[in-house]
This record gives sequence, structure tokens and C-alpha cells, in this order.
Amino acid sequence: MKDEIEISNMIRKMTGLIDREEVRKEVGNEIAGLSLISDPEEFKELLSRFIRFSDGVEVLKDKWRIIYNNSKIPLELIGILTQDDDIRKDMLSDMNYLINYGEVDNTGNLAREISKVEGGNEAISNNFEKLLNLCDDNADCIAIPALETEIGRKKVKENFGYIKDKFFPNVDRSNLDDFFKLVRALKGIDDFKEIYEDYSFWADLYDQIEVPEPKKPTLDEILKAGKNEAAKLHGDFIAKDIKKQEFAIMMYSKDREEKKLILQKVANGNKYKYKSCGTQSFIIQAGDQVVKLGAKKRKFEIPYHPLIMMPYFRKAYSDDSVLEVFNFGNVKSAKITDEKLLEMYKELEKSGIKWTDARKDNVLELLEDNVLPDYIREESKDFNLFGFLKDSRFPTNEHKVLKKGDIVICDLDMLYAKDDPDYEDGLLDDVIMNYLLKKINSKDFDDEDFSH
Repeated sequence: MKDEIEISNMIRKMTGLIDREEVRKEVGNEIAGLSLISDPEEFKELLSRFIRFSDGVEVLKDKWRIIYNNSKIPLELIGILTQDDDIRKDMLSDMNYLINYGEVDNTGNLAREISKVEGGNEAISNNFEKLLNLCDDNADCIAIPALETEIGRKKVKENFGYIKDKFFPNVDRSNLDDFFKLVRALKGIDDFKEIYEDYSFWADLYDQIEVPEPKKPTLDEILKAGKNEAAKLHGDFIAKDIKKQEFAIMMYSKDREEKKLILQKVANGNKYKYKSCGTQSFIIQAGDQVVKLGAKKRKFEIPYHPLIMMPYFRKAYSDDSVLEVFNFGNVKSAKITDEKLLEMYKELEKSGIKWTDARKDNVLELLEDNVLPDYIREESKDFNLFGFLKDSRFPTNEHKVLKKGDIVICDLDMLYAKDDPDYEDGLLDDVIMNYLLKKINSKDFDDEDFSH
């Protein structure tokens, strides 16, 4: 401890007297050792004053490498050392040394510091592949600085597939924010016109859908929350993560172009906005249309019933995702009562349909007649496109148009034929639970009635 204090006092004294030639000579003779044993911040201050003198520059031209390697904060010394043109050119011509020596734990941070230096972007371009292999997936590290030079743009284009893979090593580990930042940086650069057009829609949509910051609930609110309220609180907090997850799936999907066309048609010039989310679904709205992006449940095909809201579009994709388009409705309608929910549940039950997620949250009041739009009706010859079972017990050809004011089921994830053993459990509102418990007590039930 005593030695550290003595060294610190010595460094401060040298820094304060650096205008004296004899002090600079002493500093020059000992600078390699000082860079190793002194406090990094105190040495940085000494170096920033030492380089202002010509005799100091001459020393640093020969010793910058050992100073850089000895320092615990080598990246913070780059801006100081490159104040001299000769040292700057020497450093930029020896990027291998900057990468391999010194306590640099992140090549991306090194690249960011180099990009701030005159000629730094050119040095990044000339060493693009080496830096890219070692860099993290931050757009500002390598890719965006490289766009500043002709050779850098060429390198980015040649390596774009590899760059994309760094941003998306897999669906669960993705950096959408920085990837879309890179996409925006490509705008207006002729060499990247096709790449920009391929991804700009998704970057714009990602920015367009702003997820509000959730209000942090109090402990009392959490303790008092029922299961549905608790699910809503949870949904608010994971909404941003679910948004990123769904967009990451889009970026990986080989059906990305089809999904883009559907989203464009549905929007019809309107902007999308955030509506809500579940644990594996993200719901957005444009105009009077609602789009649900989510993961495919265990079973995609569902039995048809007039109480089930016919989607404008519903399709499962090879990436195990589902895209659904619905008419907008009022989910907070006064018509959606416990009595109405139980009535709907019983009607489905009577028709041989098991609804394992029977909640008021999953129904709505239609604000318009649910008439299929022309672009769907013309392209689809039968309703089975939407994933309804081809089963004579639930005939889709008897579909009736749901009318304004009707209360309908709008979440189709957990609807099954009663004899289907391959189902998933959801949540049930208390009115449904009580109904099923009464059936148990009256022994007016079979095993499937209360399987969920």
C-alpha cells in the first residue's frame, strides 16, 4: 500500500512538472515501467501532457507498442497517442498488434476507438475479415464504420451473410436492434439496394411498433391479482422480449416474403401499433385489422363453430409460427359477462368442442360484420386454408357471417374436438371452473369434461 502511494505521488509530481526538460527526460527513460506500475488514470494524464512536447513525441514513436501492451486501459490511450500523425499512421498500419496485444477484451470496442481516428475507417476496411471474426455483433463496431470507404462497402457486401449470422446465431440469441441499425445505414447506397429492400420493411415495422413501458405493479397489486390479472402483468413485462423473439423468427423464416405481403395488404397504408402479447404471441393492429404473430400450438387445426370468429387469414408455417388476421373488436364490451361466457362454453361443449382456454379475455364484441375481404375470398377456395378441421362434425361450408354486435371467440389456440387426446391446457375463468366442479359433484361428467 505504501509503495502504491509513493508511486502515485511520483506520477503526480512528474505530471505537474512535465514542462521541465529534465523531468521529461526522466519520464522518457522510465515510461515503459511507469505504464506498467502506475495507476492507469494517472498514467493517462501524464501521457496526455507528455505528448505535447516534441521530445516526448520522439520517445513515444519508439515506445508506443510497449506502453499500449502494458496499460490496463490501452483503448483509452489510442486517442492520445494518435495526436501525432507519425504515431497514428504507425498504429493504423499495425492493426494486428492492436488486436493481439494489450488488455483488450472486446475487439468491437477497439474498432470503435479506431473509427474515431483520422484514417481509422480505412484501416478497419483493410482488416475487415480479421476484425469481423473477432468482433461482437454491435453494428457500430465494424460494419457501419466500414461503409465509410469504398473498399469497406465492398467488404460488407461480400460478407453480409456472415455479418447477418453474427447478429442471428440462432433465434434465441439475436441482436435485432443493431442489425436493423445496420440496415438503416445501407439506405441510399447503390451497392446495397437489393439488401436494403429485403430488410428495410422489417426494420421500419420494428420501429413503428412501440411497446409501452410497463407500469411496475406494487407488491399489494401482485398479491391481489387474480390469475388473469397476473397473466396481464406478466405480459406487460415480457412484451419487448416477445416482440424481439417474433421478429427474430421472421428474419429466419423462409416464408418471410409471404408474411411481408400479408402484413402490407392488411395494413392498407395504415401504421401498425402494439395491442398486447402472450407468452408466445405478439398482437398488433393496423386500421380495423388485428394481426397475431405467434408460435404454433400442439395442434393447429381446430373444429369449426359459428361462435368461433372466422379469421381473415390464418396459416401455419414451416418455422412453427402462425400468422393470423382478424377483424378488430371490443374486448372490454359490457356484453362480455360471466353468464355469456358460460353460455358460449356450454354451446361449444354441446357441439363436441373442448375449449381449454375459456376466458373473457379471449372473446370480443364485433364492431363490424365479419365479412372476408376480397383479397382473401378470391385467393382461397375453401375455409380450410385457415386451419379448420376437415371433419363432417364441424362443417366449414355452413359458415355464417358473424354480425356487428356478436360476441365471438377471438383466440383460436386451444379449441379441440372433444375426443382429441392431443390438447394443451390453458386458463379457465372462475365461472367455467365452478361449472365443471358442479358437474363433478353431480357426477354428470365424463373424464374429458374436467381433463383441463
